Amino acid sequence: MIVMRMTRSLARLPFLLTLAMAKATGAATGAPPIDVHVERSGGAVVIVARASLQADAATAWSVLTDYARYRNFIPGVQASRVVARRGTSVVVEQSDEFAWWIWRVPVRVTFEIDESPPVRLHSHARAASWPSLDSTFVLEPSASRVRLDYVGRVGPGMPIVARLEQPAVERAAVRDFAALAAEIERRSAASRTAN
Repeated sequence: MIVMRMTRSLARLPFLLTLAMAKATGAATGAPPIDVHVERSGGAVVIVARASLQADAATAWSVLTDYARYRNFIPGVQASRVVARRGTSVVVEQSDEFAWWIWRVPVRVTFEIDESPPVRLHSHARAASWPSLDSTFVLEPSASRVRLDYVGRVGPGMPIVARLEQPAVERAAVRDFAALAAEIERRSAASRTAN
């Protein structure tokens, strides 16, 4: 289930419909509950998401950094590969698909990622002609659970099409967060069953 709060709502029907569909899908598949808050700040959009997961921090970190397999569990990701790694800095290229109503737009995205194992990951995503996306994931372990926190900032795009671009990037960020949370719980459950 996705719980969403919006500040300064601006004709966001496509985004709300996407979240409603995700909520319905999550309820049907047993996906973890997700709290999402979206706020417009100047020309940018800030997305804050949180999920409390039945998982351990090591499994959560393993999923977050399993870049080459993102295409296996994040909808829309066609390909994902690590092209460079220097210590805790990683460059990942992805072929993605942004959806806008009935259209599907293929996009090549480059992520510059700074890892702070085992609890924090920051990335800067660039794609030609699309707004930038800066994201931070933080893992907060507790006794039998881990909380996954996310803050994403979608930069302003081209003024003429910004109203189309930003919602597509927002939906992709929320979609990716939900998929990561579900995969973390799935792998943790599989690990518990195997032991």
